[in-house]
Amino acid sequence: MRISERLLKQYLKHVYWICGGPCGGKSTMAELISTKRGMNFYSSDEHAFEYKQLANPQDHPAILRYFVDWEWYFLGQGNDRNQWLVSAAEESIEFILLELLQMGNSKPIIVDTDIAPEFLKSIADTRQIVYLYAEDELIRRDYFNRDHLRGMLDLFPTLSDPERAKRETLDGIIANTRKSLQQARQQHVQYYIRNARTTKEEMLTKIEAHFGLA
Repeated sequence: MRISERLLKQYLKHVYWICGGPCGGKSTMAELISTKRGMNFYSSDEHAFEYKQLANPQDHPAILRYFVDWEWYFLGQGNDRNQWLVSAAEESIEFILLELLQMGNSKPIIVDTDIAPEFLKSIADTRQIVYLYAEDELIRRDYFNRDHLRGMLDLFPTLSDPERAKRETLDGIIANTRKSLQQARQQHVQYYIRNARTTKEEMLTKIEAHFGLA
């Protein structure tokens, strides 16, 4: 049975969505708002292993796709890594929605995830949606310096062409970020672009004002 988008919008009207690209500050902002406003916090990244346990080959081929090795992942000929990651994220949406529904509506929920704006608009009020992005140079500077990715820098020297692997990884991340930003513009959802001078306080103020929490 498929839940209609109209019903989802009704049952999730207490949910606030922070989406976008890497280094935009999604997790930081969601956690700050959760603490400040007493909201429940949900991060799809923290539940990725659970999604894999619940997935089935017919409906979630990308989530369950066989991982060859890191050499293939970064440097394999005909590598479709970026599309694979996008497909896995799309397949994860139903798990995200089910878990949010199970959390109930006794408290507002702030969600840190990445869902395409065209779909998100169909199940959420645009006043409760914001997309965060970072400028290209900020991504190149900070992407591998985040806590959960620091081990990747140790991995690159084990590959046949470390510099190409790192360069192409960042190029792919930036290309996907630009595509997502273009979609946000086309769908007329609120978005903010972080640069090297943006402070947490400035971004928090903008998001709270957009959400009507100020």
